[in-house]
Amino acid sequence: MLPISPRISPTRFFVLTFLLSWAIWIPLDLAHFHLGSLSIDEGASGAIRLLGVLMPATSALVLTGRVEGRGGISRLLARLTLWRVGWVWWLATALPSVLLVAAAGWVNLVDDSQLVAPLPPQPLSALLVNVIFLLLATLGEEIGWRGVALPALQTKSSALAASAVLGVLRAVWHVPFWLLLDTFREFGVVYLVMNALLILPMTFYITWFFNHSRGSLLLPVVFHVLFNIINVAWLPVTLHLGAFWLLIGAVWVTALAVSRHLDRPASIRPT
Repeated sequence: MLPISPRISPTRFFVLTFLLSWAIWIPLDLAHFHLGSLSIDEGASGAIRLLGVLMPATSALVLTGRVEGRGGISRLLARLTLWRVGWVWWLATALPSVLLVAAAGWVNLVDDSQLVAPLPPQPLSALLVNVIFLLLATLGEEIGWRGVALPALQTKSSALAASAVLGVLRAVWHVPFWLLLDTFREFGVVYLVMNALLILPMTFYITWFFNHSRGSLLLPVVFHVLFNIINVAWLPVTLHLGAFWLLIGAVWVTALAVSRHLDRPASIRPT
């Protein structure tokens, strides 16, 4: 059976998600760039911006509750515990993280003038804060994107078309958030373009293993958290343009390799 009710509208999901997230991020952007009279401390802004990342999950839970009631919400969240999906799909969640490390290694090998160096070891408390932040952000996104948006889109179109729509809208949704990051200040518009070019193939790739793992939400969460922890807390590949471009190319090749095998109806166990 499909993991969501076909009555959940993808249009309503995206409209609600954009409204909720951008209502948080756009005022932060205005304050960040000193546009208008609003003033928000940068430290407070860093904490507030997390709320915007939680809005896809909020939209998913609100719409699922409205259409399916508490039972629907329970079934949605139960997919976070669906782990018996086959070891191949667990390995698939780790491949982009391997590509991340490989991109850093290759750039370091061929150009030692701009090394992608591991970050200095963090105190355990700082590492835990990073992991908790990244986990909350991932749950905030994946419960929405793969919990409701992707299955809803796939009730109306192919997995390929659904992934394309989801990838483009995810990239656009992120823009006000990316504008708040130090990396945007450093690299400018090219950083937005590169992030979008990474999100698009990542979306196709996640659809591939999502549709073959009975709609498990646990796998996309593990994929997302693992990739972000490595990139944010250990090996910041996306802060080095050469390594970042190499990673984008590798992920596109990987996504194209699996793109012919996206279509398998996602299903979950009855709960």
